[in-house]
Amino acid sequence: MSVSLILEGGGTRGAYTAGVLDVLSENNIFCQTIYGVSAGACNALSYISKQNGRNKKIFTEYACDKRYMSFGSLLKTGSIFGFKFMFGELADELLPFDYGEFFKSSMNIFAGATDCETGKAVFYDKRDMEDDFKPLIASSSLPMVTNIVDFRGKYLLDGGIVAPIPIDYAIKDGFTKNIVVLTREKLYFKTKSDVPQFALKMKYRKYPELVRAMLNRADVYNREKMLCYSEQENGNAFVIEPSQPVTIGRYCTKPDLLEEVYNMGVEDCKNKLADLRRFIALN
Repeated sequence: MSVSLILEGGGTRGAYTAGVLDVLSENNIFCQTIYGVSAGACNALSYISKQNGRNKKIFTEYACDKRYMSFGSLLKTGSIFGFKFMFGELADELLPFDYGEFFKSSMNIFAGATDCETGKAVFYDKRDMEDDFKPLIASSSLPMVTNIVDFRGKYLLDGGIVAPIPIDYAIKDGFTKNIVVLTREKLYFKTKSDVPQFALKMKYRKYPELVRAMLNRADVYNREKMLCYSEQENGNAFVIEPSQPVTIGRYCTKPDLLEEVYNMGVEDCKNKLADLRRFIALN
């Protein structure tokens, strides 16, 4: 199937994407190429390894675990997320990740991160994940609440800063047909960041291009989102988005709310399956 899959980030709002991906997997709908950032890229791991339900358990059983995410971790390590726990004990013991299936799969993922020095997006594919999944950690490293990731000479942060819905990168790579999974409803558009400019400039004074990119983040998000719907109107994209406003934030730790968002993803995808199959069949 020569259709790419685009996965938006959004922190714990990614529970919605987890629901969508489980339905796709259950219905044997697998895209060979995936573009994802932050939580979207992380969700793609279990989709590629064909471990249905694993992402749901991560959100509903471990997002509330202080080892997974906590302000205590932020104070202690500089990162609100416990990446060592996520890509260590959680992946190796508690909810074992099938590394063998992931790496032998014909599916590939391009995980987006932001180069702090240039303020541009960089993408890493599955071969780069062999280095302790550092590109995934970089892609998920949100500004102000996580540490900058040093990976192969580049200093990286959250891919959602400059490529929040990376459909334009898929198009540049030659994909004219794309399935897009959003974590915000259709009518949602970003406004300017509520982080004061002086705080950004103070924390990232060594990276002026990063600061510029962060100040321009809302415009980039809105442009990419409008591109998704423009492509859909032209028959070149199929968008799956929340049918109701997602009211949880990116740091939600309430299992019942996260399960509600996951279930919305399941139902929304099921409701669009017939149309999605027709879209795929035409391409």
